[in-house]
Amino acid sequence: MAELLRARKYPEVLGAFGAHRKTVRSLRSLLYAEEALVKWRTVSMFGWLAAERPDLVAQEVDRLIWSLNDEAGSIGRGAPECIGEIGRNNIGLVQHGVDVVIHYIEDPETCRPPNRNTEILIGVLWALGRLGGGKPKRVQKVMPVLLSFTEDPDAAVRGVAAWSLGQIGGADATARLQGLTEDPGVALLYENEQLSEKTVAAIAREALAHAKR
Repeated sequence: MAELLRARKYPEVLGAFGAHRKTVRSLRSLLYAEEALVKWRTVSMFGWLAAERPDLVAQEVDRLIWSLNDEAGSIGRGAPECIGEIGRNNIGLVQHGVDVVIHYIEDPETCRPPNRNTEILIGVLWALGRLGGGKPKRVQKVMPVLLSFTEDPDAAVRGVAAWSLGQIGGADATARLQGLTEDPGVALLYENEQLSEKTVAAIAREALAHAKR
């Protein structure tokens, strides 16, 4: 399954393993893969399913949302990214999940040092970019908080926050991105189904170009 995901052969995953919930559960386990690309291509696969086979992914949405809940007792790895990608492709499947993602980033206990899980935070920032891209009203209420993460001490956080702002656009996002165009920090970014390391400055410049389209 991982090999097919690396090759972005999403329909072939169903062909090889079957178009049923057991396959989707196996996919969810790959969100915990050690190889970052496999984890991210699994996120993309969930988005593809949301568009092409929503019947298969609909019942997994509640599990993804639950894993971000404080009461779940689990790390929720990949959950916010999946919610964002599913929502980008079929918002009706995760409408209630958008509020959970927004709540996560608004809560200083979950997204500010010293208690935060940085990997989950970066996933939430990325999800907001996917959810707000083309539909900024979906995430408008959390924009002040999102803007604040461009000043985070961690370059990985600044970089993904900058990318997210570029997806959402708007005057405030553009102004903040202009202040990052000389930032030498490095961030890992998944964009257009490719995973690469870039400087925050490069991400900010690309985000500016995207926001002005």
